[in-house]
Amino acid sequence: LLNAIFRGFHTIKGGAGFLQIQPLVECCHAAESAFDVLRNGEMQVTPDLMDTVLQVFDAVVGMFTALRKRAAVTPVDPALLSRLALLARPPASALQDNSPPGNSPPDAPPDNSPPGNSPRKNVTPDEPAERGSGVAGGTAIRTASGTASGTVSGPAPDAVSGAVSDAEFEAMLDDLHGKGGKVQGTRVPATAVAIRAASRPSEQVAGPLSGSDGETVVAAARNIVEATVRVDTRVLDELMNMVGELVLVRNRLVRLSVANDDEELARTVATLNAVTADLQASVMKTRMQPIKKVFGRFPRLVRDLARTLGKEVSLQLVGEETALDKNLVDAIADPLVHLVRNAIDHGIETPSERLMAGKSRGGTVVLAAEQEGDHIKLTISDDGKGMDPERLRRTAVDKGLLDPETAERLTRAECFELIFTPGFSTKAAISDLSGRGVGMDVVKTRIGQLSAAISIHSELGAGSRIEIRLPLTLAIMPTLMIRVGGQAFALPLANVVEIFNFDLSQTSVVDGRDIVLLRDRPVPLYYLRRWLQPGSCPPRGGRAHVVIVNVDAQRVGFVVDQLVGQEEVVIKPLGSMLQGTLGLSGATITGDGRIALILDVPAMLRRYA
Repeated sequence: LLNAIFRGFHTIKGGAGFLQIQPLVECCHAAESAFDVLRNGEMQVTPDLMDTVLQVFDAVVGMFTALRKRAAVTPVDPALLSRLALLARPPASALQDNSPPGNSPPDAPPDNSPPGNSPRKNVTPDEPAERGSGVAGGTAIRTASGTASGTVSGPAPDAVSGAVSDAEFEAMLDDLHGKGGKVQGTRVPATAVAIRAASRPSEQVAGPLSGSDGETVVAAARNIVEATVRVDTRVLDELMNMVGELVLVRNRLVRLSVANDDEELARTVATLNAVTADLQASVMKTRMQPIKKVFGRFPRLVRDLARTLGKEVSLQLVGEETALDKNLVDAIADPLVHLVRNAIDHGIETPSERLMAGKSRGGTVVLAAEQEGDHIKLTISDDGKGMDPERLRRTAVDKGLLDPETAERLTRAECFELIFTPGFSTKAAISDLSGRGVGMDVVKTRIGQLSAAISIHSELGAGSRIEIRLPLTLAIMPTLMIRVGGQAFALPLANVVEIFNFDLSQTSVVDGRDIVLLRDRPVPLYYLRRWLQPGSCPPRGGRAHVVIVNVDAQRVGFVVDQLVGQEEVVIKPLGSMLQGTLGLSGATITGDGRIALILDVPAMLRRYA
């Protein structure tokens, strides 16, 4: 890991030197020197040292941001670099490689010398600075810091250890001056390719770079780069929209095929159905991104928060390569930040509290992702103190959120759900981290907007686990099509648990609410016609279709007039007249060409139930 961090700073320093961005060179050189001492075993990593290194890292990110905006790069505070050099000072016997930037001795290794300040070897005064020299039996390889290392047999070990992958180096240069672009007034040298060649120890550089600009090596590198193509995300969105329209046409043809007893038409539609499904899956893959993009921010967040709270916390990331629609990757980031912060602030105890409870000093937070069928399951778990359902019940009553009678009837799972209530907090004092009772409410609202479900499991003294079930994409959704009073509606299949036919005369009434016993468990029963078509009279007796849905760890039953069947729908935004209507998340076109409204089950229950 120390080697990897060293190489990261080292490569950025080389790119910055190549582009003559001296403040970035000096900043990376200081961090690189510190990690060179650490990776050589001359010193151990300490929290104070890492605090300073992370400040330097923030400065590097800030410089990258300025470069993207074509703004001037602000040099790092010299006091910060001095503090880093002081903290990373090795024993006296190992000081020869830690000269400050710009003052390297003549024989200093290239790794620890910033570009422009080291003597060059085997280079004549008239030779261009960008060009490396090649001789029979060896290749002059320019290290990532920009200095020529002389003639070597095979790849230079220092260049190999100092170089990083092609993708990282190219992405950095792309960010600085655009893909395929040229730095004004500077010719892209062949030695830039030599750096990349040095990053592959198993691939020997066969002889010197040929041609005036190393065309042979450049052509080989171009063949590697062109294996992938950068595409604007708007193009992907347009592709997804067109595939969505194709899905609607497919659904229409499937309906026509069923209605017409034509074997040839049925075969043709079956082929179209298979091709459309494959095309839909392929287009979805182009929009998929690993959730690592979100998970990558949490090690730093957990470290900073734990040090602020005086706790010892280790973070475990599981399933970082799990792929998710790019829109969901961006949308789920903020809810996950709230949940992880909550696990550390409310869940993990201080070292002294953990020792008194017979636990280890440090707590553990696990952030995991895995695919389950057509959904992604995200899990945030900790081994902290867990949640006390009785305390949550009392807090809700004390804050006036529930009356004592209602609170007493809450199940264990329903008590855990109280943390999502606006204004609910178990913290006695308000801090900049918690206490206002708004964070988890925001999480619940955002999760609902993503057509996702969230559930909580906790054991007092053992820890808590929060699970989020996300659809793979928000563009195309599997639904259960129903009819209520002649109008078609779509229920997200993620919420549907089961369907059964029930004799409505067997219902019971508790506290003015219709209840049906499902396997000896009471389930509230609601007539959708009352909500979706006010003024109409729903059936009170006889048999009817009941759809059981799962919302926030609760199960409720919806009485519907007719079941149409399962259908994949393309979500279309509501028009201006219906925009913001509670209980509706969008609209779609059904297989028979009609418009169906997509129900937002959690919002509908909050509005009507």
